[in-house]
Amino acid sequence: MTIKLYDLDAYQTTFEATVLSCTKREKDYDVILDQTLFFPEEGGQTCDQGTLNDVRVHDVQIIDQEIHHYVNDPLKGKIIGKIDFKHRYTNMQNHSGEHVLSGLVKEMFGFDNSGFHLSPNEITTDYSGFLNTKQLEELEKRANEVILENHPIHCFYPEDTSLYDYRSKKEINEALRLVEIEGIDCCACCAPHVRSTSEIGLIKILKAIKHKQGVRIWFICGYRAYQDYHQKHLQAMHISQKLSLPSDDLTHGIDRLINENNDLKQEISKLKKQSIDLQIQSLSVQDFHLVFVEELDRSLQLYYCNQLLDLARHFSTVFVGKENNYRFYITSHEDARFLLEKLKENFEVKGGGKKDMVQGQIQGSKEDIEELLNNL
Repeated sequence: MTIKLYDLDAYQTTFEATVLSCTKREKDYDVILDQTLFFPEEGGQTCDQGTLNDVRVHDVQIIDQEIHHYVNDPLKGKIIGKIDFKHRYTNMQNHSGEHVLSGLVKEMFGFDNSGFHLSPNEITTDYSGFLNTKQLEELEKRANEVILENHPIHCFYPEDTSLYDYRSKKEINEALRLVEIEGIDCCACCAPHVRSTSEIGLIKILKAIKHKQGVRIWFICGYRAYQDYHQKHLQAMHISQKLSLPSDDLTHGIDRLINENNDLKQEISKLKKQSIDLQIQSLSVQDFHLVFVEELDRSLQLYYCNQLLDLARHFSTVFVGKENNYRFYITSHEDARFLLEKLKENFEVKGGGKKDMVQGQIQGSKEDIEELLNNL
């Protein structure tokens, strides 16, 4: 069984080991060492990154308590391993932050942790009950108070597990390792952690959704939280400069711009409707009316089509778009679905509707569409 050096010292970055086996696979090599600092993918957390004799380790898995390092070049004998500590430490901050959150959720709301996922792209944790916005705000506030209180974090294998009241998401078959945050949480866990809550730095809940019978929370801690804040701060400053809004009150400024934009849209819609009415006044009654325009929103397109139908004996249709890609409405005194089926027989069409009106998307040239409808 591989000796797990990361259990002994989560802050160690280099180690020596002996290659026990190096097995050629289809595209890489599977290396087993007598001991390793590399934490494998386990417990919802992705593996450590780093090198063995300067050969990059692209994956680490644990199988029957043996830790398998996957590399592109063969290795043998004594090796020097190095882990990417920045990546390791970021994972430590976020995993310890999850323990703070889960301990507090249990204490404050009585819900259990039912899932955890820590990857380079996102961090989520699931709970057995739902938390509303106010409760999430209370949770985040208390979690950051715990960081400032600087609670020690201990990782250990207890001699007598009955002495500890600990959380566990699954049944433990091997030696039980506990992670205890003094006064906050005690949980069975296999991963490296920081020494105290102050090293977590910051816990920020990003969003939450209903998940199964409970809630799924996205959050970030430490350096990831700093990166997130830095990026959002730059975005806020960019918006402030572009829109000439005060950076400390973007919300009210953006709301004002949205209201002004909506007013302008309504005014433009009113003018476009007047323009449609003027165009229709110049038309006479025909068997059908067929119109192509490049730009028109759906409500005005339908309005146009309905107004045209008053001057059509059979049907009216308005196509909006260009370059052989159109959005259409068809209204009819008879059965608009008949025209839709004819279009589908000759073009690539997605759409549907009722007897008096159909709508959809069509790919085809203006000339071909006109020819088909004129010959019906």
